[in-house]
Amino acid sequence: MSRNRIRARRWAAAAAVLALLGGCDNTLQTQTETPILAPGVHAVVVVPPAAPGSPTEVQLHLRREGVVTPIASYQGELRYDASLLTVQGGAFPAGVMGAWNEVEPGRVRFAAAAPDGLGGSLALTLRATPRGEIGESAFQVRMQELVGAAAFEDLTPRFVDRAHPLFSTTPLHD
Repeated sequence: MSRNRIRARRWAAAAAVLALLGGCDNTLQTQTETPILAPGVHAVVVVPPAAPGSPTEVQLHLRREGVVTPIASYQGELRYDASLLTVQGGAFPAGVMGAWNEVEPGRVRFAAAAPDGLGGSLALTLRATPRGEIGESAFQVRMQELVGAAAFEDLTPRFVDRAHPLFSTTPLHD
């Protein structure tokens, strides 16, 4: 095969990857457009579209990519733009025992344990009211602890830390 054909195939493959990533931002548009994720535990914030003043849910997911061990406990902090969102309440998924606290407007701390491991990726749901358009830049997630269900493995180093979490306006399906 000639060098030009090899180069053309490489450029075509690179263009396809860039098209899949959609410009390399952190936004997950739909479940079928999920970007290729590096191995690790990724924070994903899901906020369905809602008119300002209308209640909605803010879901925090801990999505495992290439991490086989289910998450048994987790502790962290979700920061959000308090000028764009007001939190009224929160809950953990079935089978998870935990506590959350809005330390101050714009900052929610949480800790939880799932004795049988987190069933999916949903870690925390907050009931909230948007005051404006919500996007990925409105959130930050920091994890202080992630423990695996198998032999209490420390998964904290596997957390993929970003300036802003991955973001979606459509529900994630595990």
